[in-house]
Amino acid sequence: MTTGWPVHFGGTDETAQHIPLVAQKSPAASPTTAPVVAFDPGKGAILPEHRIVAFYAVPNAAPTGPAYKLTSSMLSRLKAQGAAYQKLDPAHPVSLGIDLVVSVPDRFKGKDGSYSHHVSDATIQQYANFCKKNGLLLFLDLNIGWSDPLKELMSFEKYLKLPFVEVAIDPEWMFPRHNGIPGVNLSNVRASDLNPLIKAVGDMPMKYHVPRKVMIIHQYRGDGDGKANPFNPRYSEIADKRNLVNDPRVDLVIHIDSVGGWAGDIALKESQYKKWVAQDMAKYGNFKYGGFKIFYQLESRHRLMTPKEVMSMKPAPMVITYGN
Repeated sequence: MTTGWPVHFGGTDETAQHIPLVAQKSPAASPTTAPVVAFDPGKGAILPEHRIVAFYAVPNAAPTGPAYKLTSSMLSRLKAQGAAYQKLDPAHPVSLGIDLVVSVPDRFKGKDGSYSHHVSDATIQQYANFCKKNGLLLFLDLNIGWSDPLKELMSFEKYLKLPFVEVAIDPEWMFPRHNGIPGVNLSNVRASDLNPLIKAVGDMPMKYHVPRKVMIIHQYRGDGDGKANPFNPRYSEIADKRNLVNDPRVDLVIHIDSVGGWAGDIALKESQYKKWVAQDMAKYGNFKYGGFKIFYQLESRHRLMTPKEVMSMKPAPMVITYGN
């Protein structure tokens, strides 16, 4: 059991031992039992009260994001970035976090044939300890490859039991039909691939007695809905987004993570957010929050979007992540 989170234990009423024997025999004088309060997963939930600002990374891989190493300077930079959003919207206190890739996509099968490998337990534990110590959220980001999606998620169960650990799924490198290779082919997933993961995350708060969890689904390419061939990976990443399960036990975030770095990239990313978040949220009603990613190094070749520009999109993103 982790520390730093309020836990309440029921106990015996010690005053009962001081009640006279005659009074104890009287029904009118019997000690009363406090009512049992049902566990509420909404208590302590991050969304919708807070906004999340997180740094992304694959451990020890500097090109991926600023959280590739756990340092005081990285933490200070994260705090400064979060403060910029806090100033723009004081009504939503910023919760800081790390979006950590824990299953890393590979171009080779590996001994388990999954085209993916796990970050070591020791490394994940190091990040968990750092996040707990500094009051950060930790997103376990899954690039699933050929692995069974649900088994891949639950292989990190010991961390998912922690109240500050959340989930991110990257369909870009997810090939449940074993019809492509990460980094070589484009992927195309279906709601039926993602829904078991959403439901499993929805089960976790009551299962582990932790606050309702945030689940990010990264979206790099468009939807298949309305297209002649929704399963063509060249044009769509999620074939039938309309069929994503609407599970109120999960705070589901569609997170736009396409990469810019040229003149006109900001307008393109704003357009993607409008289509894949604002319009899809209104059309399908199966997710409530939008997310957005900025790449410090890649996009600074042109210029970075400012926090004010990010917040001007409607609805304002509730999860903002930064890679390199």
